[in-house]
Parts: sequence; structure tokens; C-alpha cells
Amino acid sequence: MFKRHAKLLGIMVVVAAGLALCIGAAVNKQTAEQERNLSIDQVPTVVRTTIQAQGGTIEEIEMETENGQTVYEAEVTIDGQKVEIKVAADGSQISKKLDDEDNDEEGNNEDEEQVSIDQVPDPVKATILNEAQGGTIKEIERGNENGQIIYEADVIINGQEVELKIAPDSGNLISKEVDDEDEDD
Repeated sequence: MFKRHAKLLGIMVVVAAGLALCIGAAVNKQTAEQERNLSIDQVPTVVRTTIQAQGGTIEEIEMETENGQTVYEAEVTIDGQKVEIKVAADGSQISKKLDDEDNDEEGNNEDEEQVSIDQVPDPVKATILNEAQGGTIKEIERGNENGQIIYEADVIINGQEVELKIAPDSGNLISKEVDDEDEDD
């Protein structure tokens, strides 16, 4: 009787192991089917419009499924930085952030990069020059704040240092703060 139970138990273990292998293979196949690379011509028009509106050079587009929803993830180079843009199937932008993974691989893990007035987008340049009101532009940095690219300019106006934060696409002034630090320290 013991041999019969041992044989039956052995068969059950082999069947369970086989099922586990089949399930694992099916999950891997399903995951591979959920992510695939596409060209810009292969994405829906509303998605293409959203991605192209960001400007820059499109490096790669992946279609994937997240929480049962189709999402298009584009890697775009904007002003020399890799940016990851996620777009829903209806064309609405889900997120736009610096692709830290790629920037880290290139040894570019700094959050801020010093740039010249000629390296900033025209709307940003116009805002800086307007706000400086003939003052001296001390420094301009392109940075990342809350996953969004912003420009920060330090300008000297009437002897006071002023920090300007500017949105990259629109050139809108996000903030303007007078530096209260005592320069004599």
C-alpha cells in the first residue's frame, strides 16, 4: 500500500512541476507580447500628435500594457537630454520626465547643467531678458524639478541677486525670488 501511495505521490509531483513550467512559459510569452517596439507611423494618430508636440528627436517608442491599459512610452531627446513620455491610447499625456536610467549610463547623473543664454529655448531666453531688465545674467542652469525640466537663471538687478525659474516650453515665469543671503559672510 505504501508503494502505491509513493508512486501516486511521485506522479502528482511530476504533473505539478510540469504545470508550473507551462504557466511560467505562458506568463513570459504574455509579457513579451505586451511590450513591443513601434515606429512613429505605427502608433495611433492622437498618440503621434502628442509625442511630436513635445519636440526633439524620437529615439524609440514602445507599446505596453499597464494595469490592463495600452500605454505608449516614447524616449525622446530634447535639448540633449533623454526624456521619457508616456501617452495613453486616447492621446492624453500621462507623464513626461527625464529618463534618469539613460542619463546615468552616460555618466550624466547631475540634476542641473549650466547653459548659456544661446542654449535655452527662445521663450525661455525672452523671459530671462525681459525679467533681467538690463541687469547682469550671472548663471543659467537647466535642471529637473519634480520630474519636469526647468530653467533657473541667477541675475543681478539693482545690486540684488534674483533667481528666476522658467518653464521650458512656454517660457512662463514659475517663480522669481530675491536672494536674501548676506554677501559679506
